[in-house]
Amino acid sequence: MSDQETTSYVELASQTYALYVDAFAGANQRLLDYYKSVWEITVRPYASTGIEATVRENFDRANEIVSLTVTELQTEGAKSSELVQKLFAQNAKFQDSAVAAVKGLVNTGVSNVNFVKDTVAHQFDDLTKRLEEVQSRVTTTVSSNN
Repeated sequence: MSDQETTSYVELASQTYALYVDAFAGANQRLLDYYKSVWEITVRPYASTGIEATVRENFDRANEIVSLTVTELQTEGAKSSELVQKLFAQNAKFQDSAVAAVKGLVNTGVSNVNFVKDTVAHQFDDLTKRLEEVQSRVTTTVSSNN
């Protein structure tokens, strides 16, 4: 694996980590804002001390909290969906990088096998030539002795 591909893996891992950190920080911030809003709604002083007005205001506050909760759940769903899409895109980048790495490994393996094949063929040719030379010397020596 080359340094460039290694750097690529490191960069992809760093980007993925940043996605998680940003998503976690955003979710925590939204949760704190939600709880702050709920707190502000519940601790707000009552305008009247009458029972009917207090009951009506409690229903209004409950309605505000329900509306706030629905909005927060919709936002959280949208942010979660956005995070999943980003993670799928990041996963595709990891897969592309892995495919490139495997392709490089296969190319290197094929190159190594071709080198070994060529070396063995060359050595075999050299051995054949040497054997032919030895045979011709032996034949020449035997012919000259007769």
